[in-house]
Amino acid sequence: MPSNEECTMQLSFSIYTTMGNRPDNQDSAQVGALGRSGLYAIVADGLGGHGGGRQASQIALQALLSCQGLGRLPEAREIVQWMALANREILSARLSPTQMKTTAVCLFLEKNRAIWAHIGDSRLYHFVDGVLKDYTLDHSVCQVAVMLGEITRREIPGHPDRNRLLKVLGDETAAPEVHAPVTLSPGQHAFLLCSDGLWERLVEEEIQLDLHKSPTPDAWLDFLRRRAEKRKSIDVDNNTAIAVFLDL
Repeated sequence: MPSNEECTMQLSFSIYTTMGNRPDNQDSAQVGALGRSGLYAIVADGLGGHGGGRQASQIALQALLSCQGLGRLPEAREIVQWMALANREILSARLSPTQMKTTAVCLFLEKNRAIWAHIGDSRLYHFVDGVLKDYTLDHSVCQVAVMLGEITRREIPGHPDRNRLLKVLGDETAAPEVHAPVTLSPGQHAFLLCSDGLWERLVEEEIQLDLHKSPTPDAWLDFLRRRAEKRKSIDVDNNTAIAVFLDL
């Protein structure tokens, strides 16, 4: 079940993870305080059998936890360095080219400043006053097809190539995408970080609709989880999500 914790007077979060119907959970996630008035949130979705995916996602998580010693908002170059460290450790630990890989998405908040980054198809959505303002673009074959006008973004979850990723940690050429630091405007901000096990069973209008009904991050994740569970599927992936509310 989701757990909620207040980080400051106006900042709150919730986190959950489930196995789906897989034999193990290869997702890793963590939320914590960043300095005296901030927060970090990290989700990594491991890929590869025999425990390799779990190990890869844990390596990514631990590398990104380097933020704990900063006490401030990290710079883009620092996030890139942490991802590069994770990539080197995964490459040195794996026994075969396909055994250990992971996606990653991370968010760092301090007061009214935010920066986020991702690699692969774990996503971040940013809502302002209940309206979707920004979101990450998957590093995938399907996202390229969207950009070429061949399919729509709503068609990605059911597409046969939805799991073909172009960038992940565990590849020689891994390169994360870092969103430029932003100053958040006054208002109600909501962030959702999640693995594909959640978003592939939802559409963005539903995510926004459930946000409108949710007074807390706990409630939002509970609505999303219940909605996703109603979508019957033979193969339900691990699914992990972090919700963050910030009132400015």
